[in-house]
Amino acid sequence: MDTRTAAEWLNPVKAGGIASYVVASVSCAVTAVRAASLRLSRLAATLGLIQTALLLDIAFDWRWKLYGRLKELAVARHWYEDRHWPQVIALAVLGLALGLAAVAASRRFRMLPGAVWAIAGTLLSVGCWTAEVISLHATDAVLYHPAGRIMVISYLWGLACVVTSYGILKAEAKVRRLDL
Repeated sequence: MDTRTAAEWLNPVKAGGIASYVVASVSCAVTAVRAASLRLSRLAATLGLIQTALLLDIAFDWRWKLYGRLKELAVARHWYEDRHWPQVIALAVLGLALGLAAVAASRRFRMLPGAVWAIAGTLLSVGCWTAEVISLHATDAVLYHPAGRIMVISYLWGLACVVTSYGILKAEAKVRRLDL
């Protein structure tokens, strides 16, 4: 049972993440409803669902619960002490997968650069989420380094959400302007 107070639960890092993902989710939802193109509407809905899932993840700490379960499993199977190289490999595979996804998106949506930006922002968000779950010590040291009242990860969430929002709204404006 979680016994944190509201002030402990809603710290500046979490508040920044929630605000960022609300903006990205709403931007995608607005585009999904207003888009003149079925293709763009589907893309916006898909990205909006991902953004909403990430919003709920931040609000309810799902990534930490998943990390805790994975850690318990690794400890029970005596794998925890040998986790470094599997984590490094997992991060390398993640980087490769995200890079390939970005290339595929840029090819598929080459006529809508805004859509490519929106996908890139969402890929950054998914990459951050996955890196947090993998939780390599060196990566965590960077992501959770204090930068003012918040941590580096908050800036990355904000950047990812701004890129997603800007991109999806730009794509919608282009479709509307060109009547695609």
